[in-house]
This record gives sequence, C-alpha cells and structure tokens, in this order.
Amino acid sequence: MKFKQKSFRKIPDSLSQFGKDFLLGVKLSTLEDKHIEKFSDKLNWKDGESFLPNKIGRFSRRNADGREIIRKDLPKEKVTRSFWTTRSQFDGRDSRTTVSDFITRTYERYPRETIAAQNIPVLCIENDKELFFFIKIDPIDSDELFIHKVNLALEVFGSELDIHIPAKDGFVALPTKMHFVNWVILPKGTKLEMEEAIRKSLSPKLKPSIRPVIEKRMSEIHNFGPDEIVLGFGGYKGYVVYNFPSKGISVLESDNPNNATYVFEHSKWKDLSKLSKTEILANDLFKERIIHDQSWKVQVNKLLA
Repeated sequence: MKFKQKSFRKIPDSLSQFGKDFLLGVKLSTLEDKHIEKFSDKLNWKDGESFLPNKIGRFSRRNADGREIIRKDLPKEKVTRSFWTTRSQFDGRDSRTTVSDFITRTYERYPRETIAAQNIPVLCIENDKELFFFIKIDPIDSDELFIHKVNLALEVFGSELDIHIPAKDGFVALPTKMHFVNWVILPKGTKLEMEEAIRKSLSPKLKPSIRPVIEKRMSEIHNFGPDEIVLGFGGYKGYVVYNFPSKGISVLESDNPNNATYVFEHSKWKDLSKLSKTEILANDLFKERIIHDQSWKVQVNKLLA
C-alpha cells in the first residue's frame, strides 16, 4: 500500500479496515543499504531480532526520547546548566586574549513536563525465506498510539508499506521471543580510541556550547578505568554505560543535557538492559542519581575514586 501523506493526525480509512491486529512494514530486500543505515546502524539482521530505530525525524525522536511540554501555567523554577563558551579577555593595555572554558549558570525557566517515550521497536521477522522489518499494531493500542505507530513506520520505512495479518495471510505465528538489540559492548582499545567511539555515538545535533560539556563528563567517568563500556544502539544512541564490577556498580551517562548520571547495581545491569529507557529511569530502579550541577564532579569522584 502506498501512502501519499508523510504523516497522519487521525487513523487513515485505508488502515482502519484492518482493525488493530496487523503488521506494518517492508521487505528488507526492497530497501537500499543507505536507507537501512539511517535507522538501524547495521545491515544484517536475523529472524526474531528487534531494535529501537535511530532518531531520524520527529516521530522516531519522540519514540526514543519522549517529549517535553513547557508549563507556562506554573511558576518558574531554577535550573543549573554548564556551557562551553569562548570570550575575549582583557590582559592589559591594548591586549586581549581569546579564552575558552566551561561556565555554569543558574537561571529561571518554566517547568518542563515530560511525556514518556513510546519505545516502539522494529521487529525483524522471516516469512517464506524473506526478511521483513515490521511495526506491530496491537488490539490494545489506543487510537493515539495507533497513529504514532503509523507515522513512525512512514518516517522510518518510507511511503510504500506492506500490511500483513498474522495467521491469515501466511504468517502462521510471530516469534514467541524477540531478541532486542539495544546495547553494544565497545571493543577494547586505547583510551583515545574508545573515547572517539563514544564521541561518534553522541547526537550530531548537540549545540556547540553543550557538546564539550557532555564529552567532558564522559571522559571524567572513563578516567576511573571501567572494565567494560556499553554503547546504546539505535534509539538508545547517546546513552553510555560504564561497568565497574569490582565496585559493584554500573554508571549510566547520556548526551541529554537535562538528564542526570544514574548509578545501578552492577549485578542487575543485564536485567535492566532489557528494559526500555523509560522503564529504567521512571521506575526508580537506580541506586543513586547524580544531578548535573556544580557538585557533579565531586560526587562522581566520591563514587568512583
């Protein structure tokens, strides 16, 4: 089925006829490699694998990170944020020097209400020796979630989509267990090589005044010599886990300037890694939360030294 619109505000009539129990997607063989690389970071997939798609547009960003609503109806609150700045410094008569450094500012702003991410995965399913990428429309989906899934499929796969109803048109059953590919262990290398890999995993849309701050935080944690570093994959990109089994902790840092640094019990990390970001951060599954303010470095030193 080919859609003329890039997105919908209500469920299109062409899809409402299928109810809310079908698969919406594409054959992998119909997609060019450069298209797949935009939303998946790898080309070779297997039956039963699943992943959160890369953040390539409005709907995939909301799907991975949720969104914020500015609450102008509430009193302003104080927020502390670090920035990287470049300024001209007076050094004496007729002498000025350009200086770059981190500064921390506290300012007032309207509170932000966070709308949780939907975390809808892409499923890779084999049928009749063909691999498909699918998004599953479920009977329990609200109309709002149904529309989100349709818009996500259009953004990720393109305007021409296959529709399949399991057990009615060849799909006898879906895999009982999907293997989620959300995290990738960073291969061992020099500190410079590993930090370069981390930098490449950060969002290219970070502001020039914010990126050095994020990179500095990542480097500060890395300086304590984690045994293992795990990078977020697909929609989890920008999230980095530093595992310190000898200390019994795992440290989660991200490229979201609004987030804090989260500390988990290392023994629970594997189970936590199977959850969505929303579940990890919203259900108080962490043992400690270190706010990104002036005391952040001191708190991290106490934790890891």
